[in-house]
Amino acid sequence: MLAVAMTASACGGGSDSASVTVATAAPTSPSSPGSAEPATTAPGTAAPTSEAPAVPPLLDGGLVADGAIAAVLANDTEVDQSVLDGYAAEFAALPLEQQEALLADLSLRVELAASAVSGLEAAVGDRAATESALVGGFAQVRSQSDAAAGTVDLAGAAEPSGFRHGFASTSASAATPSAGAVASVGLFMGYMGLATFGRVATEQSNGWKAGESDVRESDGTVIAASVDEVLAELTFTGKQDGVDVEFTAGTVIHPCPGPDGSFDLQALIDVKASKDGAGQNARMELTVTGTVGDDAELASKNVENRTQWSDFANSSGQFIDITMSGPEGAGNTRMNRSGGKVTSEFTSGAILQSMLIGMIVSTQLLDATEKAWKSGRCVDLKVTPSAGPDGLTPSQNVDVLAEPRSKVDGAPTGGTVTATLASGASSVEPDGSPVPADANSTYTAAPEQDKEGTVAYESRSRRGVGKASVTFRTNKPAAYLVVGGLEDWQVSMVVCDLTKAFTLESPGVGIAEFSGGLSGTYSATGVFNFSYAGTYEITLENGLGTPGSMVATSGGQIAGQAGSGSEVYALTPTTC
Repeated sequence: MLAVAMTASACGGGSDSASVTVATAAPTSPSSPGSAEPATTAPGTAAPTSEAPAVPPLLDGGLVADGAIAAVLANDTEVDQSVLDGYAAEFAALPLEQQEALLADLSLRVELAASAVSGLEAAVGDRAATESALVGGFAQVRSQSDAAAGTVDLAGAAEPSGFRHGFASTSASAATPSAGAVASVGLFMGYMGLATFGRVATEQSNGWKAGESDVRESDGTVIAASVDEVLAELTFTGKQDGVDVEFTAGTVIHPCPGPDGSFDLQALIDVKASKDGAGQNARMELTVTGTVGDDAELASKNVENRTQWSDFANSSGQFIDITMSGPEGAGNTRMNRSGGKVTSEFTSGAILQSMLIGMIVSTQLLDATEKAWKSGRCVDLKVTPSAGPDGLTPSQNVDVLAEPRSKVDGAPTGGTVTATLASGASSVEPDGSPVPADANSTYTAAPEQDKEGTVAYESRSRRGVGKASVTFRTNKPAAYLVVGGLEDWQVSMVVCDLTKAFTLESPGVGIAEFSGGLSGTYSATGVFNFSYAGTYEITLENGLGTPGSMVATSGGQIAGQAGSGSEVYALTPTTC
């Protein structure tokens, strides 16, 4: 289970020195009538300008530009929120493959910047050796993740339950000039694990029934799922080139909205690299909360991202503690504290990296959560036709009741139900129009024999989407040869349509009247004043027109004596 707490904890200690604040640009306005005229410029002199310097673009050659990292800080102690907001929008517009490629590169650059001041680089030898150690160490994490992915699978089970497929890895496929762009290190490695396991575990359990659950554990990996919760955790401890690597990534997703439409998910990434008492630790905690509207669409969301970095060497180093929040996990940056040997290079890179990785992690997991509540995972839509669905007469009208219920607590979901004629004949009313749940509709069968029509039903509410479908058929009468009975009561006769009231006769003994349909009631009378009444049940191998059996159980009296019993009949399809 998820052993790492989802509550925040400080990564480093010390005083709140070198604190960083958030700066926003003051609005400017043109001169208004009556204001002082601008000073004229003497001929031959350059005109002064009040325009703000241009903000460097986020990308340079497909990777994060050095100038973009530097622009994050307005000065050594202030975050430029407007610059961050612009980079967030630019990043969000990129294809996923390019987002992953630039984040892989940025993560390595931030790790190396941290190692230069944490003492890790000095302990390893130089920057090239540090890069090799980090890339190699986290390659082991990736290998363990991929190996575990192949074992967290219940594909061999005959029942359609459990995790039905292996977990496919997400990888950065965009070609870039840096080896770091294809190396998964640090917080980016955590994203890779969460995007793979959290997303796919959710998708694979979307078809589960209420109460169904499964747990899989393999070599540092735990995957657990039920209808209302998905948990995924990856842990690793190893060594590369003398560098100790510790890694944890975990998520808890609650994909089914509550009665008020609220849902939540949490994610944690905690990574550490160290050698001989020098090293660095990064910890990201994400919480996504939101609400679902009456139409089962996402109505609101908020992403809170707390990232803590600490670098240490012989009990000294640097630390920063940042919180970002907003609908996209950006837009409101708060430096909780910072201290030690904080450099502007490291601070700006860590802030930008934190924002972008928080955005991509929350987007991937939220997308999986939204797909889950829209898949039918959270709502059981019970559809009950008043007749059929097989054996309908041409043009027969069938009333249908659709009742959506939460798979989590069994409560009515409210909202609406829409019935739509998906294929075949003939019609459903209303067709394609939402009706308040619990909802009634009327299906009209095809005007000819041996035709069918399929009606799709969908409910929408704050609890999510429910889905069901019914195929109605105008079959030829279900004719069967009925053979069997009990003791002296023996029958061998053809019934032309089991779906309608029918009569069985035991020659010289009596007759029995059946209500019709695959289950119902019957009564029998005959010699010696016997009179019996009871119920019957028909079981067919694969619907009407296939072999089956019927069991009729009754009680009554014969010649003044009470008695009871069960007749057993074999049913063989035939024609009339």
